[in-house]
Amino acid sequence: MPRSHKTHSCIVPGCTRDGRNRLGVRCRIAHDEAVPFPKKGRTSALWSPDAEAYLCDSHALGGAHLTMLFEPDASESLTIKVIATTTVDERSTRIKQP
Repeated sequence: MPRSHKTHSCIVPGCTRDGRNRLGVRCRIAHDEAVPFPKKGRTSALWSPDAEAYLCDSHALGGAHLTMLFEPDASESLTIKVIATTTVDERSTRIKQP
C-alpha cells in the first residue's frame, strides 16, 4: 500500500513540480576526542534540523550554489532560513542537550 504524503511546492520560483526533497543542515563531529554526548562518536551529528523548504527531483539533482551564514546567538536553538530568490522559509529547532 503506498504511503500518503503531504505535497509541497518546489522552492525554486516558477517551478510547478512537487517538492519531494527536504533541505536541511547538520553539524557533524569531526574529531576523535571527548564530546558532550557520550553515545556519539566521530561523524555523528550534534544537530541536524530540516528546513521547511522542498525541492523537486530536477532541482535537487541539477546542482546549486549554497551560501551559509552562521550567526552565533547563545539561544541553544537553531533557525534555518532558506532564501530562494523571492521565497523565504524559516524554522527553529531546539538543540537537544544530554
